[in-house]
Amino acid sequence: MTTFRVLAAASFASTVVALSGPDATGQKVVPVSFSRPTPRLPALHKRAGTYSQELNNNLTGGGYYAQVTVGTPPQTVDLIVDTGSSDVWVLDSRADLCRSTAKQDYYGYCLSTYDPSKSSTYSVVSQGAFSIQYVDGSGAEGDYIKDTFGIGGADIKALQMGLAENSTINSGLLGIGFAANVAAFKPYPNIMNLFQDQDLISSQAYSLYLDDLLAETGTILFGGLDTEKFIGQLKTVDIQPDRYGNYSSFTVALTALTTTADNGTVTNYTRAAVPVILDSGTTLTYLPSSMTRRIYRAFDAVDDTSGTGLVYVNCDYLTDMKNFTFDFQFGGSDGPVVKVPIDEMVLDNVRQYIDLGLDVPSTPFKNICSFGLQPSSDYYLLGDTFLRSSYVVYDLTNHQIGLAQANLNSTKSNVLEITEESGIPDASGVASQVTVEQTATGLPGAGNAGELPTVTVTSTGSPSSSSSGNAGPRGVPPPNWEVLAVAAVAGISGLVGAGLVII
Repeated sequence: MTTFRVLAAASFASTVVALSGPDATGQKVVPVSFSRPTPRLPALHKRAGTYSQELNNNLTGGGYYAQVTVGTPPQTVDLIVDTGSSDVWVLDSRADLCRSTAKQDYYGYCLSTYDPSKSSTYSVVSQGAFSIQYVDGSGAEGDYIKDTFGIGGADIKALQMGLAENSTINSGLLGIGFAANVAAFKPYPNIMNLFQDQDLISSQAYSLYLDDLLAETGTILFGGLDTEKFIGQLKTVDIQPDRYGNYSSFTVALTALTTTADNGTVTNYTRAAVPVILDSGTTLTYLPSSMTRRIYRAFDAVDDTSGTGLVYVNCDYLTDMKNFTFDFQFGGSDGPVVKVPIDEMVLDNVRQYIDLGLDVPSTPFKNICSFGLQPSSDYYLLGDTFLRSSYVVYDLTNHQIGLAQANLNSTKSNVLEITEESGIPDASGVASQVTVEQTATGLPGAGNAGELPTVTVTSTGSPSSSSSGNAGPRGVPPPNWEVLAVAAVAGISGLVGAGLVII
């Protein structure tokens, strides 16, 4: 199978945003914040009854990094936060990728590693039993281990995780999905189970606030939600079980996808409800081809996913239709609606590569952007291009998702605990979007080759080589442009909003 590499964005200075507002004394909530990419993230912070974790927004790789600690004494490790998978795994400091210059030239340097020999609380659960394979041929394998795991100021004792000794992926993952979906042949209590079992949170639930594309920070609250981070009423929809009746992914019913033009014209592109997975490990939005074809016709977009791996659209939409939105509704006519602005779906990220020799197909427009909406025939995924506009509460205990419009660039905080008995509370957010002055300018600078290969995970059903049976992580299909291999190694400027991958 094809092996992908991600053309990475450069690092941005990260900042810590303190959770302001009333102190959540007595509440079992673990707040986790995230920021733009840096080689090392700010330290974890704890407030009474809550915990805060800094995450790193990898714009081009489509991932959000958490700085966690593993072992005793604690070793700092950066992991991709992924709602679409269920295993925590880390790179061994002696992993083949980390010791091979040739492999790093292709897959990217190891972002951070863990040395089990330096931890007094490390133990082996099953030698050689950790094995995860991705559909593009990349993956990781090694041992299942247990060790102390620190996140957001909370210490989880004896967390089972994978220790990758052989890997074609240059960063470990923090999977926070259902335990039924772990990569092991026999399911085990994963991080969400232990969060609750060790009395750190009252219910297996968390909320996700990514903020907008240029924001420096955002927050995950394990065990709680923040009413300052969303607009209007938080509405719930049921998580859909798989065909066997099991809950293994955050699948909900997308019942309507419409667009609203600047003049108020509404166009409906939905003929039937679509099961979609809410997945922070996915860069773009992937919907049925029958739906995307109608949208492409409306935008005169050019689908070249079989060639360069991209869909091309006119960049003029960014200036001519600034108030245009893609409106996603879930759970029926009374369900939550999330409006995604045009600049999350029309991505100005390919023009510099045309100058390098990217052979784009003939288009009816000269000002070329890529579309953040792609066709799919297997999984239908709502990734970061959708999630940045939404506030999402994942309730694994009660099998529900809470959704509301995100209150972008919010600097206030009002945390409510989610309990097992009450589930997602009937909460209202702020009345309207906060107004801020955007100070960030320009594109990210030169990046590092091979940041994060984001690909779809499939299940092999084998006890010795298993895979997560969910959708994430996944990125943009691979462009067929050999010229960019040299550009990636040289650190050419990264792409904003989409994880362009090269073969």
